[in-house]
Amino acid sequence: MKEKWEGALKIVREHSTDSAIFFTCDKESTLLLELRMGLDIPVLFVDTGLYQDEIYQYLKTAEEHWKFKTVILKNEKVIGESSASGKEDCYVLLRDKIILPYLLEKGIKTLIEPLKGDERLKKDRVIRVFPLSGFSDLDVWRVIKDRGIPYCELYNKGFRDVGCEPCSASEKQEDVDREEVQRRLKALGYL
Repeated sequence: MKEKWEGALKIVREHSTDSAIFFTCDKESTLLLELRMGLDIPVLFVDTGLYQDEIYQYLKTAEEHWKFKTVILKNEKVIGESSASGKEDCYVLLRDKIILPYLLEKGIKTLIEPLKGDERLKKDRVIRVFPLSGFSDLDVWRVIKDRGIPYCELYNKGFRDVGCEPCSASEKQEDVDREEVQRRLKALGYL
């Protein structure tokens, strides 16, 4: 675990000039804040207006804990488009149509993202860096626990992932139809 953390730290430090962090208040982007300690890297948050109160509360907690001021980005037209798309397309739409124009306007050359994902962002315009790409969920939680890092309260309420309410609500652990899962496992020969 120590090697993974040191590797992620090295990546963030190597890309600390002309860069920004895409913060979503999830556990992975929370680790990015821990990795940026002592560095002057802007933290970007896209406010879709569809977050639970706990997200906004955690955003304030994070600002106080790591002593930074979030750059809050918002574009009502794009946010309206994104709500009609699926989770992955929504993320890409928000990143490409809200964050990318901001990065280009400010001359920011590198976007530090929590997880390696969609590669549709034009690579000739902004470098994308994923310092946590080798981390599992268990690794992330281990670092949070070991370092005493504050995290969003929604995780304590049964959410596996946090973000906008439509996506987070669909991933709440209690929402899983256990009978359907057991039926599928039996059909596959596991039960």
